[in-house]
Amino acid sequence: MSKSVIRPKRLRAGDRAIIVSPSSTIADRADQAERARANLETALGIKIDFADNTFAQDYYSAGTTDERRADLMAAFTDPEVKAVFFSTGGATAVDLVDRLDYDTITEHPKIVAGLSDSSTLLNAITAKTGLLTFHGFELMDFANHDMSYTTQNLKQIWFDGWSGDYSPNPNWRDLEGDPTTYTGWREIKPGRATGTAVGGNSDAFMQLESTPYRPPLDGAILFLESYRLQKRHIQALLATLKLKGAFDSIRGLIIGYCLGSDAPGTGNDRDIADIILETTAGHTFPVIQIGDIGHQVENLILPIGATIEMDSSSTSLALSGPAVQ
Repeated sequence: MSKSVIRPKRLRAGDRAIIVSPSSTIADRADQAERARANLETALGIKIDFADNTFAQDYYSAGTTDERRADLMAAFTDPEVKAVFFSTGGATAVDLVDRLDYDTITEHPKIVAGLSDSSTLLNAITAKTGLLTFHGFELMDFANHDMSYTTQNLKQIWFDGWSGDYSPNPNWRDLEGDPTTYTGWREIKPGRATGTAVGGNSDAFMQLESTPYRPPLDGAILFLESYRLQKRHIQALLATLKLKGAFDSIRGLIIGYCLGSDAPGTGNDRDIADIILETTAGHTFPVIQIGDIGHQVENLILPIGATIEMDSSSTSLALSGPAVQ
């Protein structure tokens, strides 16, 4: 990373966290959000509150850009808040990217976690401050599902300062039962790599391309998951990354769960491994597929900006050192 790495302070029992909605409105899902908050609060043993505008609505967004920005910056400046959780994804987190006070965030580092459209902000915060941010947290999943695998990840990384080898979820499933051909972690291209974790949702990540808010790809291990993209769209996205020179810089590639890409449709019966081999031809970096990264699954927690190691021959992924202090 171009910035010095900042590790946030670890969580302890009784700490306070706050839920912020930086993208889509959840005004119509207040009951679900409350169940998720209560379940997560119990699971982690911390106090979790909603920010002032968590349930606001401005058309499709969770309030105006100013309201969403105000909630996020207030969370950073509140000394009682030890962690910031993004409530859900959407499409408009990018509104906030050039409106945040990154100097203030640098001065008040804390755990920040999300998934989906939140990838935009997670990567931007890491790029501009050096603060490690955490991909793999989807609040709403905690409302109706057993999230023991993700909860274990959260506890290990945020409370215990764990590092080491990640383990696949032995009870992996699509939480909503969408059709999938995914059967487990697998090697797609051979090799070993050590690099900086960068990425998240493919559409959200691409919003940062050619901006100062995308973390450097030089020396990175790029991880990408997609939300309801058909195989042809995944191929186009990977081809675009190649044209932009991303594959000349990265040390490794991790493909997460591509929700909906196996749905009936022209060409969706094509193996995603075949697409990856075609679009990365001429490059020697290793590629593995890990279905514990993405939508509608229990996620492992990947700290963006942290050093990770991958070995496709043993289909392994490791966090090289603690992501909290």
